[in-house]
Amino acid sequence: MPAPSRGYGPPRYLTPERVRAAAGALAEISGERLTAGVGPEDLAAAEVYPTIVWERGEPLDYVSEHYELLRPFFRAAADEGDGMLMWLG
Repeated sequence: MPAPSRGYGPPRYLTPERVRAAAGALAEISGERLTAGVGPEDLAAAEVYPTIVWERGEPLDYVSEHYELLRPFFRAAADEGDGMLMWLG
């Protein structure tokens, strides 16, 4: 019997190769482009985490600001040849 997971599934590991691929993909899309044409109501309907934020009608700055912080994080890890352990709790 598998151990119960906490959060939104078990932790996931990205190999250094996958981190490099993700960093390259993230580099091609700005935060502004990521949220273009989408509104909070669309994200709430699609149940995109964190749903409560979109149900309140919060602006998409929440996504674009955090996304812009994520891009250099992935780039630095890729440049160092690091893998990543990811978990959403």
